[in-house]
Amino acid sequence: MKKIVLILLLLINLEAANKQILLLQSYNKGLKWSDDLSKGVEEVLINYKRYELTTQYMDSKKYHSKDYISALYNLFLQKYKYQQYDVVIVADNYAIDFVLKYKNKIFKNSKLVFCGLDKDLPGINVKKALKEHIPVVLENKQLNTNIEYISKILPNLKELYLINDLSLSSRLINKKFEESTNKINKKLNISLSLHGNLKKIENDLLKLPENSAILFGSLFIDEKGKYIPYYQVNDLINKSTVPVFSLTDSHLGKGVIGGKLSTGYEQGKEAAKLAIKFLEKKYIDFSKPVTADALWYFDYKVLKKYNLENIKLPDNATIINSPKSFFEKYNRIINIIFIIFPFILITLIIAIISIILKTKAQKKLEAQKKLSEAQLNNLESSIFWIDTNGKIKGCNSSFNKFVKRDSSQIISKDIDNIFLFLKKYISKEKIFNYEQFEFNYLKKDYLVKNKYVEDENRNLEAVTIITNITEKKQAEINKQFLIQQSKLTEIGETLSALVHQWKTPLVELSAVAHKMHYYNKKKRLNDKDIDDFYNIIMKQTVFMSETMDSFRGFIKASNKAISFDISLGISEILDILKDSLKYNNIQAEYINVLEKNIFIHGYPNEFKQVILNLINNAKDSILEKRKKEKSNIQGEIKIILTQIEESVKIKIVDDGLGFTNNIENKIFNPYFTTKNDGIGIGLYMAKLIIENKMNGIIKAYNNIVGAKFIITLPKGKENDENLNS
Repeated sequence: MKKIVLILLLLINLEAANKQILLLQSYNKGLKWSDDLSKGVEEVLINYKRYELTTQYMDSKKYHSKDYISALYNLFLQKYKYQQYDVVIVADNYAIDFVLKYKNKIFKNSKLVFCGLDKDLPGINVKKALKEHIPVVLENKQLNTNIEYISKILPNLKELYLINDLSLSSRLINKKFEESTNKINKKLNISLSLHGNLKKIENDLLKLPENSAILFGSLFIDEKGKYIPYYQVNDLINKSTVPVFSLTDSHLGKGVIGGKLSTGYEQGKEAAKLAIKFLEKKYIDFSKPVTADALWYFDYKVLKKYNLENIKLPDNATIINSPKSFFEKYNRIINIIFIIFPFILITLIIAIISIILKTKAQKKLEAQKKLSEAQLNNLESSIFWIDTNGKIKGCNSSFNKFVKRDSSQIISKDIDNIFLFLKKYISKEKIFNYEQFEFNYLKKDYLVKNKYVEDENRNLEAVTIITNITEKKQAEINKQFLIQQSKLTEIGETLSALVHQWKTPLVELSAVAHKMHYYNKKKRLNDKDIDDFYNIIMKQTVFMSETMDSFRGFIKASNKAISFDISLGISEILDILKDSLKYNNIQAEYINVLEKNIFIHGYPNEFKQVILNLINNAKDSILEKRKKEKSNIQGEIKIILTQIEESVKIKIVDDGLGFTNNIENKIFNPYFTTKNDGIGIGLYMAKLIIENKMNGIIKAYNNIVGAKFIITLPKGKENDENLNS
């Protein structure tokens, strides 16, 4: 099942990474309209790395015969037989008519986006396209807006010459040109050139009277249907002696003044946004087409050519080829001046700043050095550092006192010569061979720690710290003494329990001896009786021996931390105490809810001492409660062993007196006791053993009835090499 899910996810990712978009252009590459439309599409898709764009040009300005259309159909049929596109962006009427005719044969499974259609005369049924879920981007050629603006900036305008050709997209809006002439003020004479006859247009331009202007639509095909090269149209525009305005940006920068222009770039942007919505399955509004508004563009050079550079341009107009400011015009010279002349000043400033910073850094370094020296000299430990040859490079005042010499007698001297009286304890060889070692001198214990570093030449150096650990060692000895003292306190209780445990087998052995003596006097002692008496004697002696072994194991100190079975340790203490508890009418219930044997790392006998101490305290609390209440009701002690994640928890709960006067936080203090004959080290040692020696936690709480102790210890490893089985 997991494999199937992974395969499906992989297929989904592959599908997402291989989305294909086709841009089908009606015209040819190199035509500004087509190139700008492609640029608009590409700039939107540049942030979508998983979408791949392919552009196909139909070159309809040059070729548009029925045979050509048929050849294109056969070519596309073969070309896209095995290459399906997720979305096809179709630009301008020629390609849109072709796709509408053949979409079910060539682009059957592709989403379509139409663009480049005129808003007023699109040439297709836009509502039908939207109904078929084909979004449409319209261009809004601002014929009337441009005529009004030309009339406004040329108040003496008498004649306006409109140029358009007979290409498919032009034929659709020629009617719009003709209708517009009837709505213009009669004072303005508008003449139309809608045939594409290049020579006639050139002659017309020469005959234009003063106070005339030209509004340029498109000129790609002549009256015979042949393609007019782009450069010829540009030459024609530049030969004009009157201002030439435009409806599109196809010839912006090539001789036209500009105007409110329809741009291929805006068409491409809007179409690409719709394509992405298709691919990402986002909402598309099919109730109306998208209109890419025309924008105001002007060429400053051409404005100046016709002395129109000072006219008021519309708000938000974009101006190309605008004159350079003084700084832009002489940018290189100014940059050189700014680089050369300030260089000396900047260099001087940098030098001054560098000196100031260096001075500050030196002062800070000196202050830091003094602080470090003060800190070193305030340390009780003796510190010095030597190079790889054993020469002393520095030390603190404690080291001066230790060797009884001042720094002038120490620095640069060989360490072995300084330590003549201690050479057998500490030497250059030892410093570089041992990271840590101890020695005893004049009845004092010292710890030597070495840290190795490299100097600027990568030579090894050693920093050595000599610490007097005499008091620390004595404190450790005292701590062990306290532990043993606490244990001896518990031994009395344990011996009492041992007496109770031995009383029964001793009575049994006495009875067997009397019985054997009686049988012998009556001459009734046979082999079977001897065997029975033997078995009883051996059983009781083995029991007494095991009891003694448990006792001996308890009183023996643990030399080092090992892993041991925590449940076994608790059980051994309960075996020792069971008769004592039974004698005092106290029931001890041991509840082990562990799923398996759990091992902890620590000191098993000291751990048993803690458990013994807590159980004895619980027993004493129950006996004190009986005495206070003058009752002999059976007491109860519960020992509960549980596991929480990587820790083991031991709860010891009793129904004794509990804690009075909120002393839970005091009972672990040394020499604090509530017993008349207590010495107050039992619980203190319990806390010391659990928290300092076994990395655990011990807490005491008042229960509803009685008291509760909780011990939490980290789990150990069963395969410890020192495992106590």
